[in-house]
Amino acid sequence: MIGDSWNRCRDWARNSVVSHSLVSVPDPNRPAPRRPTRSALFAAVVLVAAAVLGCPTAWAQDFYRGKTVTLFAGQPPGGGIDSEMRLVARFLGKFIPGEPNILPMNMQGAGGIILGNHLYGVAKPDGLTLGMPGRTGFALAPVISAADTKYDLRKFTWIGSSASSNFVLWMRREANIRSFDDLRNAKRPVVIAGSGSTTANTIMPEVLARYEKLPLKIVRGYPGLSDAVLEERGEADGVLCQKASLRSDMIASGAVVPIFQVMASEPGVALLDDIVTDQKEKALLEMLSAPQRLGLPLIGPPGVPDDRSQILRRAYLAMVASTDYQSEAMKRGLEPGQPNTGEALERFVAAKLAAFPAETIEEYRAYVDHR
Repeated sequence: MIGDSWNRCRDWARNSVVSHSLVSVPDPNRPAPRRPTRSALFAAVVLVAAAVLGCPTAWAQDFYRGKTVTLFAGQPPGGGIDSEMRLVARFLGKFIPGEPNILPMNMQGAGGIILGNHLYGVAKPDGLTLGMPGRTGFALAPVISAADTKYDLRKFTWIGSSASSNFVLWMRREANIRSFDDLRNAKRPVVIAGSGSTTANTIMPEVLARYEKLPLKIVRGYPGLSDAVLEERGEADGVLCQKASLRSDMIASGAVVPIFQVMASEPGVALLDDIVTDQKEKALLEMLSAPQRLGLPLIGPPGVPDDRSQILRRAYLAMVASTDYQSEAMKRGLEPGQPNTGEALERFVAAKLAAFPAETIEEYRAYVDHR
């Protein structure tokens, strides 16, 4: 396929020179043409160079044909991140020229940090390995210089993300908690399931427990927050997660009840920012929610060639806009909304995630270290 692309580029270059240069085929019935001037020859050379330099785009168009793109989730099977990764894996290949196969896989651990390290330092930057590591743990670990973090967010190849992700505190119906006041006035420890030590689903409830004096018992270490934690095993009273992490029938039947939300997207559900009043608490919660505004990003290793990264970015946006993708997303409880472009994600990471006050960063680090 590379050879075919080269042949097309060669023909393009040849045609460009023939049609634009001053050199022509002699005609015996016409006066002999003048010898091409030095400037004309230079123009012909420039046209050839321009044509050849345009060829990488054609090569990239053919690059993915017959290939397999491996797409990793930074969380184990089950839960919102894995579900969204598999949704992307199902549709993305149809919008990439050459329609490569997309192989969904999981590389869980440390809230997405392990996958982030792999993409940054191990995976080849050839556009054939992509990942969706996660949100808070992955995005904030380098901000606090976590010891096991080996990546710089600014250097990843940002492809795009779906709409910002809203976190909601969901409680089991059997917990008999229907509002934030019920939570505040509970007469027993309320168990909240959390995952990694750096993730918002763990640290946000811990912040609320400390500042709002809530009787919460946050249990860290769940490998993935799925409906099984609440329903099948009944190990926890509640989880802080996005809607897609739970089965839609649980929400529709009232088996789980929303208590508050981080962003204003669920009608009739209290907004967390309207509940808390302490300014230090607000600053910390804003830092924890910043990665949610990234959505769930699709990224590649640093250094993916520009032509391939542009193909992947265009393919992602076309996929999210497609009827098939949006229909399946809604079935899974995901609301695509307005996607974030790769360029917008790059700007957000550089401007927002690197601009938190040192005091807020240090307090977040204290929660991570469980101090």
